[in-house]
Amino acid sequence: MFGSKLGGIRSSHRLSNQISDSVRGADSTELTSVRVNNEVAFCKVYNLKQKEEIEKRLLKNRISYYVKWQEQKFFKRIFDSETKEKIIFIICIHDTAIENAKELVADMQDIKLMV
Repeated sequence: MFGSKLGGIRSSHRLSNQISDSVRGADSTELTSVRVNNEVAFCKVYNLKQKEEIEKRLLKNRISYYVKWQEQKFFKRIFDSETKEKIIFIICIHDTAIENAKELVADMQDIKLMV
């Protein structure tokens, strides 16, 4: 009876080694050549209402995005005429959706396209 418990421990240890070997093998195969970071900074927005409007347009047209918030330093807000606002929103999108997104925001004022 004691020997069967010990045998179960050995077999489970052997199984965990096999799993970790298969996971390690996945890193060294063709998976590492796949490009993952294909988001680009699309535009800078200095106004919360405009950010929300861009979000609505992107969602309506099924373009995925994320927003980076960047708080400006005090002296940069004072001396830089472009960044009078306290917060800058950088909207990032997938690089395949750039042309569609440009068409969506073409009529909007006070945004700075980054692509």
